Amino acid sequence: MLIRTKLALHLSLQVVLVGAMMAALLHLAMSYKHLGEVQARRLEARELAGEMQKSSDDLTLMARLFVVTREPRYAEYFREISRMRDGLVARPPHDDGFYWDMVLAEPGLRQARGQGRESSLSERIRQAGFAADELALLDAAKRRSDALLAVEEQAIGMVDTRGSAQSLSDEEWRQALELVHGAAYRQAKAEIMRPLREFHQLLEQRLSAQREATEQQISWAIWLAAGVAMVLFLHALLLFYNFDRSVRHPLEVLRRWAQAVRVGRHGSRTKLQDSSEFGELSAVIDEMAESVERSLAELKDEVAKRTRAEEVVRHLANHDALTGLPSLRLLHDRLDRALAHAQRHQQGLALMFVDLNGFKPVNDRYGHESGDVVLKAMAQRLAAGLRDADTVGRVGGDEFLIILPEVASHEAAALVREKLVAALAAPVFLAQHHVAVHVSAAMGIAIFPDDARDMQDLLRAADQDMYKVKAEMQKAPASPG
Repeated sequence: MLIRTKLALHLSLQVVLVGAMMAALLHLAMSYKHLGEVQARRLEARELAGEMQKSSDDLTLMARLFVVTREPRYAEYFREISRMRDGLVARPPHDDGFYWDMVLAEPGLRQARGQGRESSLSERIRQAGFAADELALLDAAKRRSDALLAVEEQAIGMVDTRGSAQSLSDEEWRQALELVHGAAYRQAKAEIMRPLREFHQLLEQRLSAQREATEQQISWAIWLAAGVAMVLFLHALLLFYNFDRSVRHPLEVLRRWAQAVRVGRHGSRTKLQDSSEFGELSAVIDEMAESVERSLAELKDEVAKRTRAEEVVRHLANHDALTGLPSLRLLHDRLDRALAHAQRHQQGLALMFVDLNGFKPVNDRYGHESGDVVLKAMAQRLAAGLRDADTVGRVGGDEFLIILPEVASHEAAALVREKLVAALAAPVFLAQHHVAVHVSAAMGIAIFPDDARDMQDLLRAADQDMYKVKAEMQKAPASPG
């Protein structure tokens, strides 16, 4: 099949799939719009039911205030709320739950009320599109509220004596109070809420069912869009595969091989199985790559030998050749780092200067080889008696230096010294001479920052303390006991 024919077929299929995707997305958008309308109807219903309860509460408040205080303005407010409820006058532009409380405190706010006639509460309820059973419950609540309104108007009429020659008697006033404060009034007030509660339950059930149906439609639309997207993806993979097999695949293989060689993977091969010119070119490239790889392997062996030799030289420059411990140069570097860490974290650090006693006689009597055996044994014992964070190194001859991070007191350092002294005091067996020799050690201690605050002063303090200990050890045999 011609390439242009294949492209035309693939393009036609793409158009069909894109059309299906657009249809699924349009259905999804309409479903979300319907879901928003359901939510809007729920809010409108709650607003109307709340307004019915609110207007009833406002009327109750004004009626009770008028009966108790006999202030004419409360009767006027009562009638104004009733007219707004019936749509005879416009509601205030900010008619919220606090409006009439503010009017009572600041009567001038009544001037902000809108002008003209509006739809009554009953008209707005009937225009809201409620179901018949929901509308019946709202009508029942409205009728009970209107019946309570008649009682409140009766109480107001009993107290309102303006234009009458007779004054209100105490008995009539108590009757008016009973009308708006008595048990019958409270019961009638409570009866208004019963159909409203049932209305909310019915409305919630109906709207929940609509919401569930809409959400199911949304789910189906999402699945449809996802399915179309998957088909589009698979079709794109198929198109890419067919195109790769014809032209792009051999070129891509060669490009990847060139990139691999450029980043250093010289063992890469094209491995292109093709009988065309691309296959011949691939075979030549693979033969060339094998030749280059052999040359690189020989070069890598030579570099490895040189690297190992450099590592040996670097190790010998920083470590003692006899004991393998850090040399003075490396000790100074580690001490400098340990001091910087201690200063930064406000920690202590102990430095111990070790000098072996009795080593020179062993060296003179049994020879340098035996002396080397003793030095190695002393180095191993010192290293074994320390923590992983500690450092011990040989500074020359029979002298060693120990760095103890996070040791902040002479007492703690003295405990380490006692352990090391005991370890060094054990005899060392010289197999060549079949003899065991004893070597002791004098160890001086310096504490950062108590004794010194820099490396040179700390080394000097540890060295001085070591000579003091050595002097005391020389005097010890002369002491009684």
